Amino acid sequence: MMQATEDLIGRGQEDGKRLFKEWFAGLTSAADAGEKGAYVFVMGSLVELLRTFDLPIVFPEINSLQTAVRKISDEYLNLAEDHGFSPDVCGYVKADYALQLKGGEHPMGTVPPPGIAVYTNACNTYIKWAEIWERMYDVPIFTLDVPGSRSAPGVKLSGTDHEADRKYVEYQLRELIELLEKVTGKPFDIDRLRDVLSVTNDMGRSWRRLLEINKGTPAVYDSMMEGTIFLGVVNALRGTSEGAKYFADLVEEMEYKLEQGISPHGEEPEKHRLIFVGVSSASHAIRSSVAFTTSSPTGAARSSARPICGSPRAGSTWTSSTISTGPWRASPRGSCSACRARSTACCSRTAP
Repeated sequence: MMQATEDLIGRGQEDGKRLFKEWFAGLTSAADAGEKGAYVFVMGSLVELLRTFDLPIVFPEINSLQTAVRKISDEYLNLAEDHGFSPDVCGYVKADYALQLKGGEHPMGTVPPPGIAVYTNACNTYIKWAEIWERMYDVPIFTLDVPGSRSAPGVKLSGTDHEADRKYVEYQLRELIELLEKVTGKPFDIDRLRDVLSVTNDMGRSWRRLLEINKGTPAVYDSMMEGTIFLGVVNALRGTSEGAKYFADLVEEMEYKLEQGISPHGEEPEKHRLIFVGVSSASHAIRSSVAFTTSSPTGAARSSARPICGSPRAGSTWTSSTISTGPWRASPRGSCSACRARSTACCSRTAP
């Protein structure tokens, strides 16, 4: 039965924030108990397999991102650079390195140290990043080498080629299972893996439904602001009953908004839709969203918007839907903690 409307709208955002806090609280409890985590990345985390061994799952990318969201990445980046890292080295890596130096101290709680790192070759940085943990903690690291496309444009691999690739990955997974048994002292339970995979599949079906729902006009959720919460949950709680329930509830909320024509930008008509590949700058998330929206068909509404650098600027433009234009001003990198969170410039748009 459909939940009361007053409780339904906005439920996804609130529940997502709550679940994220609870996830970090779980990591803090694990750290306090002296447990070690499985360090993984958002691309190819193999989290379902790791959950069968009851390992706390740690996403260093998410940890680093949260330092930027909470405007304290400057502290972490400076510490890493004081230890010799170059300013042009990936900010995610440096924030995590500093977190390790600080004993897992994080604005959301305490992150347990690694007991194992599992990752793919999707990003070269992953490989070198894991080697840092290997040196710091003398822990095993495992690279899953996923075969890439090796055919010329227009030429498809044969069935034999695909089968060889499949076997190559399968044998690596079997090696990983043996390593996890050694690290945890627990036997592999394939039935539990099946259960976890089933839950992940439920989440995947809900996720695809969400994307389908948001094809309509107007969009029922803002992918930059609300969608970032959804992405956090789908990574941190993948393969859990809590995650599956969250996304089932989210589909219910968005289907209701679709039926009622409810948009995150109120009653304004949707004129344009931007597609971003990847996610927005964590430290600039709100401003990035605002920069590409308008508040009314006749012009942009004015308010005391929060610029990235300094105090609220008189005459700033704070907007709510689709695309707006306006002059941009770039401030030198390093003038505020947001800039130090690895953007080349701090952008503040002022009203014409």
